[in-house]
Amino acid sequence: MMGFEGEIIMTIRYANGQTIEAVLLSRTEKTMRVALPGSEDVAVLNEVNGTWVSDECEPVDVCFAWQKAAAVPAREEDFICSPELAARLIHMLDNCEKPESQSKALGMTIPGPSRSAQIV
Repeated sequence: MMGFEGEIIMTIRYANGQTIEAVLLSRTEKTMRVALPGSEDVAVLNEVNGTWVSDECEPVDVCFAWQKAAAVPAREEDFICSPELAARLIHMLDNCEKPESQSKALGMTIPGPSRSAQIV
């Protein structure tokens, strides 16, 4: 995307995972006007109950260039591993050293007239 000095670059992420880099043209408390690549029209994002919504009434995530990329919410797909990796991890867990099956007795003395206890 061709840029101008002082422009504010932002990324818009749609619910389907599509991301588009845009330029912020103007912003109020509840509205943003943005320029999208390949479009002659200005896109308008409206804030509705704390969520930015596109012209098509689709919720979007907005991330400005100065914000960390981690601000984009993680998706369930980001945490799914292959069956091979899952099998390998389960095998590693099964082969871990087992803790001792018998606990050691701990002797304890409670202050006072002849009070003592043993915890097993």
